[in-house]
Amino acid sequence: MAGASIAPAGVGRAQPSAEVSEATLQLKQAFSDVGNGDNKKAAPELDKVIAAPSFDQLPAELRFQTLYVAAVIALQDKQYAKAHRLAIRATGFDQATGAAWTVRLFAALYTSDNPDAGRCVEAIAKQWPDQLDNVRPQGIAQIHFALRVAHEDDVDRAMLKALFDANWQAGYSDYDILWRDLALLQIEHNEGKHAATVAQRIRNAHVALSMRIDKRFDPITRGQPQAFDVDHLLEAQIQTARAQVKAHPDQLRSVQRLQDLLIEKGRNAEVLSISDAAVAHAERGDGEKTYTDFSEAYNWVLNQRSLALAHEGRWDDAVREMTRAARRPENGGLNVSQSINLAGLFTDLDQPDKAAAAIVEPGEMSPNGHMQLEYVRLQIAIEKNDAGSIARHMAYLQEHRTDDIATWQRALLKHGDLDAAAALLIQRLQAPDWRSGALVEMQHYAHSEQTPTMKTMDQRWNAVTSRPDVQATLAKVGRVERFDIIAPAY
Repeated sequence: MAGASIAPAGVGRAQPSAEVSEATLQLKQAFSDVGNGDNKKAAPELDKVIAAPSFDQLPAELRFQTLYVAAVIALQDKQYAKAHRLAIRATGFDQATGAAWTVRLFAALYTSDNPDAGRCVEAIAKQWPDQLDNVRPQGIAQIHFALRVAHEDDVDRAMLKALFDANWQAGYSDYDILWRDLALLQIEHNEGKHAATVAQRIRNAHVALSMRIDKRFDPITRGQPQAFDVDHLLEAQIQTARAQVKAHPDQLRSVQRLQDLLIEKGRNAEVLSISDAAVAHAERGDGEKTYTDFSEAYNWVLNQRSLALAHEGRWDDAVREMTRAARRPENGGLNVSQSINLAGLFTDLDQPDKAAAAIVEPGEMSPNGHMQLEYVRLQIAIEKNDAGSIARHMAYLQEHRTDDIATWQRALLKHGDLDAAAALLIQRLQAPDWRSGALVEMQHYAHSEQTPTMKTMDQRWNAVTSRPDVQATLAKVGRVERFDIIAPAY
């Protein structure tokens, strides 16, 4: 971001003091060093000028440039707290640019200052919306979810509204959940008309489903049910994904995206057929040459093939495909994701020894990933009747339940503690932050093949959801409908 063309504004002007003149000369040298690619030399030179009392006497444009370039260097050197402090000062100037606000945003993310990150996104969206292309949609979603968990509703609402007003697009409709949550915030602030306008942008079938079953959204959904037709929206998503596959024949991510949607509609044969070419290229050894994202995406293409085969009851074939996926690297290292999925498949087949052998020791994992891993280990322990391991894994899952409350729900079912499972479900329905996930899980979905182990889990879940106290709580906050799609995976 700091390039060779940078030169301090104001050099050569008459200066009010010897100190200011000296500071200007020092900056001239520092910017020259930056232009020559010697940031290591420039950093202490910039720090010295910024710390000097004479810094405040420099022209505003020069002070902005100095703080901005110093922030860029600190960010590149992974001195994130320093970069954040400098970027905050830089963006306080009228001369601040979208690039400066973007540096502040990245520094805020690295220092986990999510409220400030939200303010940065808001500022960029309002003044330099084209700069949003420099921010990954996942990063913006991460900020939103962090703000939601922290109940920073004012910052969150301002950020989301600025994104909406800027007509921010994230590709496909995977981030429509942001518009759903903005609509809810507006409903809660008695801005029903604005909420209805925001909701019109929603094209994601699962987001629409989560709204039509949640009574908080009734002011929007009851008046225009056709806009929340799940089957219609999912079919439109499939057609969009088909077009993306055709437009980008060198990208497997597009294939995987289409696989995801076809699985939801139960079109399992097509999930396999659209990915047969990728498998053929992999077997010939020219996958890397054929697809630009082969190393990142091929394991997930195989993952989805396994899932489609499992939904057809072709268990041996499903194991074969997931095994192939698990043997491939993930992010350049051991494949933790597919190893967990393979182990989970073996536990569904009541083969705990094979499940245990499938698990690889992970390195760094997200809190959600740790919950998934511990749940699989719990399944193995239960199927082996290992009381000590059961207690240990249940203790971990309970302690960390807020990292993934749906996994804790499944753990209670797997453990056979239906009273606790019902109490948790009621708690989730009553808690605004957990309600949507609980309602989505309670819906009735299309049939897919199940193993005896999976059928037992379904029977326990049905026993829990049919309890009078659960039904009474449900009636207050939502409703259950039947949808002709496969139940979402959790």
